[in-house]
Amino acid sequence: MAIQIVIAGMGPRGRDWVREVQSSAAFELAACVDTDEQVLQRAADDFKIPRRSCFTDLAEALSKTPGQAAIIATSPESHAQACETALLSGIAVLVEKPFTLHLREAVRLVELAEEKKTPLLVAQNYRYLRSFRAVRRALDEGALGRINFITCQYFRPPHEMAPSLRRLPHSVLFGMAVHHLDALRYVLGQPVMEVSAASFARDADAPDGASFQALLLFADGTRGSYSATYESSGHQYFERGQEFYARFVGERGTLHVFHRWLILCQSGKLPRLLRRGTRERTEEQVLLQQLERAILHGEAAEVSGRDNLHTMALLEACVQSSDERRWINPEDLLNESAHALAGDRR
Repeated sequence: MAIQIVIAGMGPRGRDWVREVQSSAAFELAACVDTDEQVLQRAADDFKIPRRSCFTDLAEALSKTPGQAAIIATSPESHAQACETALLSGIAVLVEKPFTLHLREAVRLVELAEEKKTPLLVAQNYRYLRSFRAVRRALDEGALGRINFITCQYFRPPHEMAPSLRRLPHSVLFGMAVHHLDALRYVLGQPVMEVSAASFARDADAPDGASFQALLLFADGTRGSYSATYESSGHQYFERGQEFYARFVGERGTLHVFHRWLILCQSGKLPRLLRRGTRERTEEQVLLQQLERAILHGEAAEVSGRDNLHTMALLEACVQSSDERRWINPEDLLNESAHALAGDRR
């Protein structure tokens, strides 16, 4: 029998999730939720969702439908409250990135999920893009040997943004860098132990933190530099205006990643293209499969809320480093947040 799932938030990502659920044999859409009745009605019309399955309040949807899980695709600032509502109802949760906007909220939700023995996953779908899967495979196979340096750059010109994204604090950090920073942590299998970051905007009309730069030190000694901006120009007609480049420098060679193209340059050998492999299912279906296994078999998910706390700690360290202009250890912030919550409970 298919798992009944409620989707909260009928914006672009919520609509993506409706399509994915409707194409999955393992799940069945129990209800959709949005506080904007017009947005909700458009989704109902477009996806032929019965009116009885449409709600403007998540708690009401959970109480009136047989939901066993919830996908939270609301605006980022409401993730924490929506996750808590679902977890307190005793159902599994898959929440869009960013998990929350504050580390302490994320820690509290993870502890609540574990207390309720309820799966909590974070939709870090970039981990499963073919390019990052190919990078991880190459590193696991030792093609580069020990990784010494990583450089990643993301560029996008000013563009129309959803209001919920435009009003994010540190917009490019929470909007796009969260994808890349989590993917880097995943492919290396290492937490970041030190970060020095700057979040800023050069254009007065740009959203807060439209540009971002960071220096990273991973636990194994790998050093990285990362930059992302919504203030680029000159490539509006290339890859829908988005440009991404990464360079992984190891003791045996260098791997270049430019969008879907990967070039492996090993010492003493001619450069060669590296195949990304097939895309047998979408990244969202990979996440849904993890959610299904967590619900039915109690399997630990790669994108569990607890795992994502390290990404959340990195984001918080970036914000704090930018504000205080000093190096910050994300793992220290994670430990401090956990201890503070434990103290609050006492």
